[in-house]
Amino acid sequence: MKRALVALALMLGAQTCLAAPSMDEEEAEMVQGLVRIVGAQAGITLYCRKAYAIDDKVSEGLLRTVRPTLDKAIGHRQAQAAIDEEGQRLSKEIADIGAERWCADQRDILNTDGIRVFLD
Repeated sequence: MKRALVALALMLGAQTCLAAPSMDEEEAEMVQGLVRIVGAQAGITLYCRKAYAIDDKVSEGLLRTVRPTLDKAIGHRQAQAAIDEEGQRLSKEIADIGAERWCADQRDILNTDGIRVFLD
């Protein structure tokens, strides 16, 4: 399970690039992906429970795997600042497109590769 969670974290954090990115670019992309996973889990917890059943064990497992990795990569304070900024960005995104659509999109994204955050 932990391997699958780490694989999902890395998959969601990776972005395709034509030129081979430098190590700094790769690390920045990884950090951005980890921050987005933490933000997405918070959004799912706050907004998606009204329409979908959430597997708390999987969701919490993602956070237990991702958060320490993020803290190790950039430090606790910087990680918290990045998460706070992502929370603001995510709140705006959800307000713009609506919680129902955002949650449906997250369900499609996160119920892949054997990891099911959404139960229904």
